[in-house]
Amino acid sequence: MDDGVKGILSYLEETWESLLRVVEGADDRLIHWTPSPGFNSVAVLLRHLAGSERWWIGEAIGGIPSGRVRDAEFIPDRPDRGEVMRSVEASRELSRRVLEKISMADLRAESAGTVTVGSPPRRPTKLWALLHYLEHLGYHRGQILLLLKLARASGVGS
Repeated sequence: MDDGVKGILSYLEETWESLLRVVEGADDRLIHWTPSPGFNSVAVLLRHLAGSERWWIGEAIGGIPSGRVRDAEFIPDRPDRGEVMRSVEASRELSRRVLEKISMADLRAESAGTVTVGSPPRRPTKLWALLHYLEHLGYHRGQILLLLKLARASGVGS
């Protein structure tokens, strides 16, 4: 793994670790709380991030079919915490395996044929897919932190 990919993987790991430290301290009431119907819970967002990571890094970059059903990630249920965390860890492990084998030069190639973006649809580069996922992780990380703060301010988990 070259220094560029090593740096990106390190950033990905640090972002996840900081998020998971906060989630670890939240009980099940907090991770399933929503401010009102139609909002995602922390657990639902974590499930979505796991699916998204499998798609963008595993499939788009690594070429490993994800079997992703994106809409199923957003079912407003109360997913089992253990199942969600196992899915997150499996996605992270897949990302490590994919990223350990590539170089920055490899990231210049087009992503897997199943991945398109834009209108008209086009295949982005693997680097685009990786940067897109990092931004996506940061976006939902912010939502998760805000949801937990709002839940605690509302007296949930007290």
